[in-house]
Amino acid sequence: MEYRIQDSGKTKRIAVTAMLGALALASGLIESRFPLPYPGMRLGVSNIFSMTALLVFGPAEAVSVTVLRIALSFFLSGSPATLACSAGGALLSLPLSIVLYERFRDSLSVPAISVASAFAFNVGQVGAIAALLRSPEVFAWLPPLLICAAVTGFAVGSLALVMARRMSSAPNQ
Repeated sequence: MEYRIQDSGKTKRIAVTAMLGALALASGLIESRFPLPYPGMRLGVSNIFSMTALLVFGPAEAVSVTVLRIALSFFLSGSPATLACSAGGALLSLPLSIVLYERFRDSLSVPAISVASAFAFNVGQVGAIAALLRSPEVFAWLPPLLICAAVTGFAVGSLALVMARRMSSAPNQ
């Protein structure tokens, strides 16, 4: 199913993409303040906005929202480890979600695509940590992270779908 906003001008696309990037950054910063029971475990709330950008506008805007969120998070935190983990996860998850959506949107649901993307993000994140620490033992973290990714990925995809539907049905102003 198609959720793209039709006939949106370049300025509107840029403004909405920037807004989605700002929402992704803000939600990620808020989410990072809440402790979770396992190292590396996050709900991935900021991914709602990247997925929404993919559904509403397309791959370029999804990449823009993701890069904006990662870059600004790094500038605000100053942590190279945070940058490596976020970038490592995004390098696997974003291309996967784009390919799955662009090629299989008629046979895969948005929540299913989001779950696959969440799995890929966790693999990329743990891979980045393993490289930073020079310790392949951290891959033992994957099973609990992937269980969480199944649940949170489904929720992220479901919420992105709701946002995309509302944005695509909103009257143009």
